[in-house]
Amino acid sequence: MDTQRSSFTAVVTGASSAIGQQVALQLAERGWRVIAIGRDQEALAELGRSSALITPRAADLLTDDLAALLPARVDALVHAAGISPDGGVERTDAEDWSRVFALNVTAGAQLVRYALPSLRRSRGTIVFVNSGAGTAARPRNTPYAASKHALRALANGLRGEEEAHGVRVSTVYPGPTDTPMFTGDVDRSDLIRPSSVAAAILTAITASEDVQLTDIHVRPRRELSW
Repeated sequence: MDTQRSSFTAVVTGASSAIGQQVALQLAERGWRVIAIGRDQEALAELGRSSALITPRAADLLTDDLAALLPARVDALVHAAGISPDGGVERTDAEDWSRVFALNVTAGAQLVRYALPSLRRSRGTIVFVNSGAGTAARPRNTPYAASKHALRALANGLRGEEEAHGVRVSTVYPGPTDTPMFTGDVDRSDLIRPSSVAAAILTAITASEDVQLTDIHVRPRRELSW
C-alpha cells in the first residue's frame, strides 16, 4: 500500500493520549488523513494543531452516535480506546463490568460494523489494540483481561467473516507500556514506549497487499513482574 498518498484515511480511537495519540501522529507523518477520536478535548485540540491531516473528534464511545464519527472513506480503523477497572472480581460491580466490555469490546465492534462498507471498498485494515492480558489473565486485572479475551475472539471471528471481502484484521498485544492506565510498581524506564507500540500498529496497516499480520506481540526487552 502506498502510504504517501494523503487520500488514505484512518479512524483512531483513544487518540487523546498514549498509544492512540502516537498512532495518529505516525499516520499523519506518512501522509494519511486521520480522524482522531477521544474524550479529552484539550489534548485532541493540541493533537489537531500538530498536523493539518489530523481531524480531532471529541466523543464518548459509550454514549455518542458512533456512525456519525466516521468519514465517508475509511482505509484503516484502529480501536485503541480502553479502560481497566481498579480491582478484581470481588470489587467489580455489574456497572463496571458493563462499562469495561462496552468500551473495550462493543464500541470497537460497532465502529467496525458501521465502517465495513467503506473498509470493504478500500480493502482496508482493522487493528484492535489488545494487551498481554488478552492471552494470559492475572489476578490483579481479571475484568480487564476478560474483556481483552473477548476482544481477541472478536478479531479472530471477524477475520474469518471478512476474508472474502478483502478486509484485514490485526490484533496488537502490547506488554507493560508507559501509559496512564499502567500503574504497576516498576521502573517506568523499563516500560514499552507508546510510540513503539504505534510503530507496530503501522506495520500492520501498511503491510503489503498479499498479507495480513494477524497477531503482533510487543514485549519489553526485559520482562517485568509487579
